Amino acid sequence: MKIDPLVFRAKFPHRCALDRCKSRCCKGGVWADSLEREVILQNADRFLPYLRAEARDPALWFGEKSKDPDCPSGVAVETNVVGDSCVFFHPAHGCSLQKAAIDLGRHEWEWKPRFCIMFPLVVSEGVITVDEDMDEVWCMEKENRTHPLLASVEKEVNHLFPENVARKLLAEGASHRKKSSAA
Repeated sequence: MKIDPLVFRAKFPHRCALDRCKSRCCKGGVWADSLEREVILQNADRFLPYLRAEARDPALWFGEKSKDPDCPSGVAVETNVVGDSCVFFHPAHGCSLQKAAIDLGRHEWEWKPRFCIMFPLVVSEGVITVDEDMDEVWCMEKENRTHPLLASVEKEVNHLFPENVARKLLAEGASHRKKSSAA
């Protein structure tokens, strides 16, 4: 997997601040791997109570499928938008998949699609880069981008990527920070 040098220069808030942004990155839904879709459907009864009433029908959850070499299965499926946000978003608590996992004592990202977890990092054509297209969300506004991106999303990187990729990303990020501060 290649790494866009932008990943090492990009800035991000110290951590996500859902109280400030209200999960605006969730508005448009996401492309999930088709295997993630299956896991979500198999566990639907666990998080149904956390969904908005208008989003509880599993037939509404997923839309178009597309071949995608950046997905582990090679197939991506979109999560639909119901109302004005992702079908799994709830204004009272954010991601229903994550909220249910936490409340049930499971890993917070057990059912959450990887592309949601990794934001603002994205994988595009086999390259890890930064999603610079979402500049209207709080965390991507210039004045809020105060910390090295990889330092801010270290937990996510360690969760999502194989150990050797995570180690490489984080080590290169730390090396770049040292070089930048010495200059």
